[in-house]
Amino acid sequence: MLPPFVDLRPIGRCNLDCPFCFGPRHEIPTMPRENALRIAAKLREESVQGVVISGGEPTLLQYLADLVGELSMPLPYGHPPRVVLSTNGLAPLRTMERVLPGLSWIALPLESADEKEHRELRTGVAPHRKRVLELLREVRKNHQYVGVKLGTVVTRRNVSGAPRVLDLIEEDAWLPDIWKVYQMSETNYGADNSDWLSVGDEQFEEVVDRCRSAAEERGVALRVYRNSTRTGSYFFIDPDCEVVVIDDDGERRLGNFFTLLEDGGSRSAGLVSPFRNVENFVGTYPDDEKSGDDGTRARGRTGDRSLR
Repeated sequence: MLPPFVDLRPIGRCNLDCPFCFGPRHEIPTMPRENALRIAAKLREESVQGVVISGGEPTLLQYLADLVGELSMPLPYGHPPRVVLSTNGLAPLRTMERVLPGLSWIALPLESADEKEHRELRTGVAPHRKRVLELLREVRKNHQYVGVKLGTVVTRRNVSGAPRVLDLIEEDAWLPDIWKVYQMSETNYGADNSDWLSVGDEQFEEVVDRCRSAAEERGVALRVYRNSTRTGSYFFIDPDCEVVVIDDDGERRLGNFFTLLEDGGSRSAGLVSPFRNVENFVGTYPDDEKSGDDGTRARGRTGDRSLR
């Protein structure tokens, strides 16, 4: 028995080298196309309601369009799942145009209104922030059916610029549906660099308060990710087809996805909280209009910008 919402991470490789990354290690071999499509078919058979495709950087997958197509097919009871692409925003537009029609949401990152802070955290491609903003405008202009979540990871290096991220978006028409502010997780690369990047709970809440004020001013729905709520929220499938869940001690690898299914999912029982799993996904990628933490409204997929 699988949880309602799953994070599929078929690739560890990335064209950025961000020091806070909690995704798979970059050197892990990419999941073969056959395995990825087989997993997608199994998720549909199990009536998984939503899938986040992430990594690494998923737009580096040559078979990404096929994977999105497989995941966005109708479930056994007739409704397609919500398919989310979590990308760093660097892919050429021609690549994005092949996958956007199959998406419900796209998740894009902006870490700071301060260029130096952002460049220090999103390392590897100097014009990264500009490319993200260009893709954001493209989605808003020509793919209005796709919801947009903007993500900001709070570290010691961007406590000043993180609350001003929305200032980078001059036109209200290009604003995201959801702005999610993350407390940096000390996992994988984040663990390697926690001594100079990690923020404590008190400092994080101070940044959240400033972000909330900024979100209220622009009419954007705010969501907040705290490390204290990570346990039991996620069901990851990594590039090696290993299932990863989060408990109080951090990431726990449960074994091969296909073997887990053969066992009836017994090894994940109790390690993924259905309530937290649903709350995390639906709160971040709502299907209908939902109230934000700050009382504002999220558009979902209605296309109605008048609620801002």
